[in-house]
Amino acid sequence: MSDTTIPPKEYLGLELRAGQVMRIVDVEGKQVPDFVCFNRANPRERLSTNNSRLIQKRWLLTTGHVLYSDEGNPMMTITDDTVGVHHASAGCCNEAANFLRYGERGTRNCLDNMTMAASPLGLTSKDIPGAFCPFMKVIQHPDGGYEIQEPDSRAGDYIDLRAEMDLFVALSNCPQDRNPCNGFNPTPLRVIVHGPAEP
Repeated sequence: MSDTTIPPKEYLGLELRAGQVMRIVDVEGKQVPDFVCFNRANPRERLSTNNSRLIQKRWLLTTGHVLYSDEGNPMMTITDDTVGVHHASAGCCNEAANFLRYGERGTRNCLDNMTMAASPLGLTSKDIPGAFCPFMKVIQHPDGGYEIQEPDSRAGDYIDLRAEMDLFVALSNCPQDRNPCNGFNPTPLRVIVHGPAEP
């Protein structure tokens, strides 16, 4: 249906029909995408990684698990996964957090990227929910702290997600280069959509 390469630090907005599968491919390895999705017919219904964790009682989501909306409806199902380590904390890098962590203004970030990707829906950054972050590796420590580590994903690794309703997906090729999230070196992602043909 489509095959798109997202350059480092850039973004993509796309529509998925129910039954279509979105494959996100890590082209060179150690690259994280952040994405959110919206009910195409009613964008007020949106991804909830919080519901996705609560309903399935899991921090780590992989093949067979579902991404739910804020209304408790299935939005996407993970149908294949060659990595198995993803982050569903409902966070993403953003201008405010980047400044507080790294002391720099005007950095590229996933919140801005996803806002630009979702512009066809007329949304602002306040409308962007917490993201699902394939390939992102976060280790929790016994004292309650956590640590971002370099992803385990290698060149050619992928995750497949099947749309369970008509969706609009806003995807950021994470631009973070100040922590190990992307191995300190953002690289391209490939997004392939296949499945039922449009009527």
